[in-house]
Amino acid sequence: ASLVEVEYSSEKGKEAAADAAKKLAMHVVAAKPRYLNPSDVPEDVVRKEKEILMEKMAGSKKPPEIMEKIITGQLRKFYEGICLTEQAHMVEEGNPKVEKALKELGLEVKGFRLI
Repeated sequence: ASLVEVEYSSEKGKEAAADAAKKLAMHVVAAKPRYLNPSDVPEDVVRKEKEILMEKMAGSKKPPEIMEKIITGQLRKFYEGICLTEQAHMVEEGNPKVEKALKELGLEVKGFRLI
C-alpha cells in the first residue's frame, strides 16, 4: 500500500484529485520509486552513479563532449527508474510521465510513502 499527497491548482484539479491520487498510489506500489524528483536524490547517490557510468565508458575513445552527452542521457534514464515524477505512469493510458499526467489534470504530487 502507499500514501500519496497531491495538490490541485485549479477547479479541474480539485475534481480529478481523488481518482488521480488513487491511480498514483497504485503506480507507487508497482514502480517503487525511491525519491519524489531528481532534486531529492542525494548528491552522493548521483556522484556514485556518474562514477559507474564513467567506468563503463572507460576505454571508449569518444571525445569528452560526446561522453558528457551520453552520461547526461544515462542519468536521465537513472532518474526515470528512481524518481516518481520522472517515471512513466503505469496506470494512465499511453504511460505519460507522472509529472506530465498530473500537470494536465491541474495537479502536482507533493509526497508519497510506501507502507
